Amino acid sequence: MVEDKTVWARPWTRLRRLGPAMLVIVEVMIVGAAVFIVSGVYNVAASRDHLSITNWLLTVVRDRSIANAASGISVPDLTDEGLADLGAEHYRGACATCHGVPGQAANPVYQSMLPAPPDLIFAYEDYNSRELFWIIYHGLKFTGMPAWAGEGRSDEVWSLVAFLDRLRREGADSYTDSERPRVLPLELEAAGVSIQPLESCVRCHGDARSLPVSDRVPRLHGQSEPYLIRAIENYWDGTRQSGIMEPIAHRMSIEENSALARYYAKLSPIRAGSSGDPAAVLRGQRLARDGLAEGGIPPCSSCHEGDNPQFPRLAGQSAAYLRGQLEVWRKGLRDRSGYGAIMSVVAKRLNDAQVQDVSAFYASQPPGLRLKPEVPVP
Repeated sequence: MVEDKTVWARPWTRLRRLGPAMLVIVEVMIVGAAVFIVSGVYNVAASRDHLSITNWLLTVVRDRSIANAASGISVPDLTDEGLADLGAEHYRGACATCHGVPGQAANPVYQSMLPAPPDLIFAYEDYNSRELFWIIYHGLKFTGMPAWAGEGRSDEVWSLVAFLDRLRREGADSYTDSERPRVLPLELEAAGVSIQPLESCVRCHGDARSLPVSDRVPRLHGQSEPYLIRAIENYWDGTRQSGIMEPIAHRMSIEENSALARYYAKLSPIRAGSSGDPAAVLRGQRLARDGLAEGGIPPCSSCHEGDNPQFPRLAGQSAAYLRGQLEVWRKGLRDRSGYGAIMSVVAKRLNDAQVQDVSAFYASQPPGLRLKPEVPVP
C-alpha cells in the first residue's frame, strides 16, 4: 500500500506545481488583453483593414453561423420569372444604393465601408439559396447589412433570392434599367408631388402607360382612393408589414399620399388576363358568392364587391398576388388593424385548395365585377 501511494503522489505533485504557473499565464493574458482593449491602440478606422487573424476569425465565425442557422430553410421555386422580376425591382429600390448595379463599378463611397458591400452577381460563389435568404432576412451584425424591415415577409425576401439566382444563371445583362416616368402627370405636378414618390410606385405597380412589373404585386388602377390612402397609412404606422412599402411610406408626405391615391383611383382598371382551370374557377365562384357556412367562411362578395371604399376590389387581380396575400393573412402578418382583424380570421379558415380556387376565380373576372347568382362563369 505504501508503494502505491508513492507512485501516484509524483504526478499529482507535478500538477500542483504546474497549476500556479498556468494560472499566472492566464492572468497575464487577461491583463494584457484588458490593457490592449483599454489603451485604444487597435485602429478601428474603416480606412484600414483588419489584421489577417481578425479577418480570418470574423469570416469563419460569420460563415459557420450563417450555415448553421440556414440549414433547415426550405427553398421555393426560384425559376419563377414573376418572382425574379419583382426581386429585380426590390433590388433596385432597396439594395442597389450600397451594392451597386450588378457587374458595374460600385459607388466609391460605399466601397469605402469595411467590410465593403459585395457585388451580388458573385453571391452564389460564397453562399447557397438558403444562406442568401437568411442573410437578407436577418442582416449581419458589425456590417452595414440591415435585417429586412417587413416583419415576417419572407415572400418578399425570396423574390430577391430568385433575382440573385437569375443573375447567377444569366449574368449581369439580365438586369436592365426599367423605364420610369420622366415627366409628372399634370394633376400630380399641380398637387406638388415630386418625381421620386411616383417612381417608387411605378417601379412595381405601373401607371397609365405601363403594367405592373410582376404578377406578385397588386394592380392599383381603379382601386378606391380611401383604400389606397389607408394602405399607405397602415404601412407607415406598422399595422401592415412590408420591407419595401414601409420605407416608401415613411418618405411620403400626407399630401403626396393623397395625390397619388387620386391618380391611381382615376386610372382605368386592368385585369390579369388569367382564365385559370374552369373547375377551380367554378369552385371559387361558389366561395365568393355563397361562402361556406359549415366552415365559417362568409361570401367574399359581401365585402369585396360592395360599396364600402375601404375594401379592395379583387376582380382582375392576378391569382399569384391573391394567393400570396391570403398566405400573409393566414400567417397572421396583417391582423393589427380593424379591417385586418376581419380578414385574418376568414383567411385562417381557408384550406390550400380553397385559396387556389377563390384566387383563380377573381383572376378570371373583369374589373368592376358585381357578383350575382345568375352570373355565368366564362
